[in-house]
Amino acid sequence: MNWKNIKLIFIKELVGTVRDKRTIIAMIIIPLIFYPILFMGIGYFNQMGNEKSEEAISKIIIIGAEFSPPLLKYFQNNPKIEILSIPNNPLLKLQKGEVQLILIIPSDFKDRIEEGESGPLILKYDATETKSRIAQKRINQAIAEYEKEIISQRLSMMHLKEEFIRPLILQTENVASPQKVTGSLLGVLLPYLIVILIFVGAMHTAVDITAGEKERGTITTLLVSQINRLEIVLGKCFAVMLISFISMVLGLIGLTLAFLSGTSIMGGIEGVEFGISFSTIFLLFLVLLPLVGLASAVLIMVGIFARNIKEASSYITPIYMLTIFLGVISISQGIELSGKMFLVPVLNSSFVFKEILMGKIYWSHIITTFSANMVIATLALLGATRLFTKEEVLFRS
Repeated sequence: MNWKNIKLIFIKELVGTVRDKRTIIAMIIIPLIFYPILFMGIGYFNQMGNEKSEEAISKIIIIGAEFSPPLLKYFQNNPKIEILSIPNNPLLKLQKGEVQLILIIPSDFKDRIEEGESGPLILKYDATETKSRIAQKRINQAIAEYEKEIISQRLSMMHLKEEFIRPLILQTENVASPQKVTGSLLGVLLPYLIVILIFVGAMHTAVDITAGEKERGTITTLLVSQINRLEIVLGKCFAVMLISFISMVLGLIGLTLAFLSGTSIMGGIEGVEFGISFSTIFLLFLVLLPLVGLASAVLIMVGIFARNIKEASSYITPIYMLTIFLGVISISQGIELSGKMFLVPVLNSSFVFKEILMGKIYWSHIITTFSANMVIATLALLGATRLFTKEEVLFRS
């Protein structure tokens, strides 16, 4: 194996890729411009929607308001609550969204409260509607204030202090450092984004320099050269790895700018210090390199097998969907990998990324993940090389 030949193929593919405007758009424009605008836009409209929902007046219907005038005053004193007259079919109004909540007060509510018993209340709302959930929260707050008043009156009648029913005072203190809080926050979303960015960055280039060359007929130039097939595949794979890595880094930079802007879906988070130590970056890179190689090798193999770009895209789609599925598993709360599960590609990297960002360094997990991904990437490269030696695969129509 001649590394000069591999370098020659590597440079050739890089030059060809850089000349392609579509690659520049996919590698630079989308990560640095589109991603920040997308996340900032999502955060802006989400924030604007929440503010409008919080500012909106909650329209409620109270059935049996005459059975508890003191409770009714708490609702009337809240400027964000509007009490409507009772229509013929209040439940239908709630289902249509014309009112946000229905509160039913039984006829014996007042007597129960005066006798020192518990007074039942029935609250109906639509959990699928934001305004209805906000109305439920406001009503619960008013009921809690009224309940506190009743408790205070009952304790006063018995000449007891409020501390009598609250014998314990619990003081909580979060000992997690801002860096650990940051790692925990990043560990939820960042591994998923890294995996997606790696595959997105590699897909276009991998297909173009394999299936694209077959479609354009330029692959015959390589085949008649004195460079052996393994050197050609390695040169192409290294080029895809570099493009994928650069695209992923630029994507993370774009997302970081969006997160720190204060208008993204993660903006304005308090108690968080964005910053990663050199040792953490080294460990992330150690796990990241085999994953980039794995993605590039698999996509190169698929591109070599496909007849043209269209067919390659159809093969890559289920692979990409599987990648997304494995990434989604990594962000699921409460799920932990153990034993042989760290041999599953993509899934193992996502969980190790998460562990490293949270400050949990398990060398057994890192070594297993690194080794498993390297072995699978090597097998994919050998498979791509084997396909590259078969004329019936390279020239089939």
